[in-house]
Amino acid sequence: MGNPYEIAPVTQNYTKAALVAGTTTTVTTTVTAHYSIKGVMYTKTAITNGATPTTDAATGLAFVPITFPSNGCKFIWGLDSAGAQKVVQGPIQALDAAGAYIVAPQFGGVPDTMCPLGVIDIKLGATAVANWLFGTNNLSGVTGVTYTFSDISTLPGRPQA
Repeated sequence: MGNPYEIAPVTQNYTKAALVAGTTTTVTTTVTAHYSIKGVMYTKTAITNGATPTTDAATGLAFVPITFPSNGCKFIWGLDSAGAQKVVQGPIQALDAAGAYIVAPQFGGVPDTMCPLGVIDIKLGATAVANWLFGTNNLSGVTGVTYTFSDISTLPGRPQA
């Protein structure tokens, strides 16, 4: 029998990173991130205009473009043990006329080698140009696209209502 005080190794962010869009396809944080992956602690200094990945950390494949207006998607942004940015794309979901998700969106499967630190919610409104692609298109200032950046300490409950 194991130690009754032992708990499963924790993957968690301990710092509000203040994740925001950088210039074009980059992200910026304003503080040093303190986080753990499976119980091992790491730090990453603030990121200024850090180039976002172009492949999904869960699948190793290119991100799937959001191809139609009135669709949206949640992306989990985080770091690995080396401090490299990792992103996981959730499924693309339809939006109603008010820009709300019709079906509560899910997150993609986050690998156990990554600590989630933020969620980037991308929504294409009726005036958006089709084929918005994470890692290729700007993370701010694209006509008809709404961007919401949220800091997290662990993955929130799913689905996101």
